Amino acid sequence: MSKYFKEAEFKRCSPACSIEDMDAGFLALLDAVRERAGIPLVLNSAYRSPAWEIRQGRTGTGAHTLGLAVDIRCNTNQNRYKIVAAALACGITRIGIAKTYIHLDASKAHAQRVIWDYYA
Repeated sequence: MSKYFKEAEFKRCSPACSIEDMDAGFLALLDAVRERAGIPLVLNSAYRSPAWEIRQGRTGTGAHTLGLAVDIRCNTNQNRYKIVAAALACGITRIGIAKTYIHLDASKAHAQRVIWDYYA
């Protein structure tokens, strides 16, 4: 189902999920980002159920609940650049930047052509 991502990586996510929870087209897009970035993409978070999101104080309607988002561990400026540049080159138009991760998503139900941060 994915060239670079295996079931065990999704089981290690917080919360744990399955590769089957993810949108197949989005997984193919992540493979393309990984290929272009030239570095491993370590997942912190992927699919989250609406109930889990609501328990965290969120709406329960985010891109993670659609299997269309991941948070990728990232602790260096060089890797942050590689991931963001690769994502943009592959057509991802929704990117969040945090101190220790990059959020990528392909939800068409949410605002497009946006980059936000989690620094506040």
